[in-house]
Amino acid sequence: MIHFYKDKPELYVEECKVKIYYKGILCNLATYRVLGEDRPALYPVTQSNDDIFYEEFDEVHYGLWAKVLTDEEYQEIVDTVTKNE
Repeated sequence: MIHFYKDKPELYVEECKVKIYYKGILCNLATYRVLGEDRPALYPVTQSNDDIFYEEFDEVHYGLWAKVLTDEEYQEIVDTVTKNE
């Protein structure tokens, strides 16, 4: 979620972190750049030795694990989060 403030001298953008549980793993919801396009992605807060961790997340850079979301997966998460608010 991004907030825009018009009362600042310049356009001021403040990004709010969203933390969700994805298949039992606490993650930050952010973006990851793929082929010049920002895509929604989940970044696990801690690495786990569970099988589900290695099935769902990829090591996109050395030591950086993420799950780049499809449009359908992202929409499902957004629907779930907004439904719970």
